[in-house]
Amino acid sequence: GGLLYLNEPLGVGSVVVVANPATDHEQECRVVYLGDYSKKGQRIGLEFLSPAPHFWGIEFAPDDWSRPSTSGAVQ
Repeated sequence: GGLLYLNEPLGVGSVVVVANPATDHEQECRVVYLGDYSKKGQRIGLEFLSPAPHFWGIEFAPDDWSRPSTSGAVQ
């Protein structure tokens, strides 16, 4: 999902389609959080209605990833 600012009145449970032009993906989302208003709009928390791990164009570390050992590192 995501957290973004929006200038459209929505309620919790509303379904919207979010488009990411950088990845050329569209994703149906449900509004799950309505936050504060600011000059940018209202903070809106969204959850994807189906898994979309590549929607944002960010590759996250796999679940089995572990941090490399720092022994022998120059400090």
